[in-house]
Amino acid sequence: MSLADDNSSVAPSPYTTVAVVSTGAYAEHFIKAFLQYGVFTEVRAVTRSPSNTAADSAKRKRISELQALGADIHEYTENTAEAFQRAFQGIDIVVSAVSVSAVPTQMAMIDGAMAAGVKWFLPSEFGVSHYTSRYLPLKGPLDHMVDVQRYLREKAQSSGLAYTIVYTGLAMDYLNPQSIGLIVSKREAVLVGRGGAKVSFTTLKDTVRLLIEILKRPEEMQNRTIRFAGSTSNMRELVKIVTGNDRGENVRILSIDEAKKKLCELAQRKDAMAFFMYCRILIEEGLAQIDRNPDERLDNHLFPDIRPEHIFETLAQLIHDLETGADAGTGMIASATKPVSPAAE
Repeated sequence: MSLADDNSSVAPSPYTTVAVVSTGAYAEHFIKAFLQYGVFTEVRAVTRSPSNTAADSAKRKRISELQALGADIHEYTENTAEAFQRAFQGIDIVVSAVSVSAVPTQMAMIDGAMAAGVKWFLPSEFGVSHYTSRYLPLKGPLDHMVDVQRYLREKAQSSGLAYTIVYTGLAMDYLNPQSIGLIVSKREAVLVGRGGAKVSFTTLKDTVRLLIEILKRPEEMQNRTIRFAGSTSNMRELVKIVTGNDRGENVRILSIDEAKKKLCELAQRKDAMAFFMYCRILIEEGLAQIDRNPDERLDNHLFPDIRPEHIFETLAQLIHDLETGADAGTGMIASATKPVSPAAE
């Protein structure tokens, strides 16, 4: 059943236009889902203008494909409130799907959204909550999310701009499994600490369905935080699926102190693999569980029609696709077979 098939029982929404900021992997799936949903009179992709370099060739191709599907494309060059105000003219809902590195730019987006008369803003979370870490020796990219949320709530109170913050945990049909220590192509793993802390997982495809369900019910979903997890597991269980065991010669175990030292070395060299080590430390500290506190219960019961895929199914499918050479359809094989950096492993 397509997303557009399930509209007959839904009350008409007062919001008819939507903009998604970014055309990256998450954003691309959101935009396609909104177009398929068939309710919005306009689906706009707001994206930074691609350069003429070879590095941006994939982005230019994505933009062309989205435009061919019916998306309105609005490009901008500067992360300013004025630029976003122009981008959001005539838009009711803004969904930010920018990458972690671009999270701070959302303050300008919020200002631009208010100036343009946007009614509802969803920041780029779709991952894990931010908690103060006892382990990390330095600030990480998630720290900026706290500032953005505080700013959004303050502006919402003073301007009437509605918001919804959505946490879904990790999407292993989108993320490189190596980021959490699973080297699937070699059936190896790097385990930080004991690997017993719980981790929340929701696939990208289930996150897309969740977002559609949220946007169907503005009165119920606005001005709140939604927590949805397809499943909850721990790293030892995942390592067993990938390697056949949670101990042994194909499982390297780093202590917390070793991982922190490695993180500092990688960060000092500005090695991109520092983010992978950062993620692994957060996971072992238990900060990748989106319902870790008593007042942070999951909201899965609000979405009974979504029957999410379990992380065990996701990993099993990934392993199967690697072994058979099949294309998983979401870039999983490409990310799973990405060369391993000796610096991080």
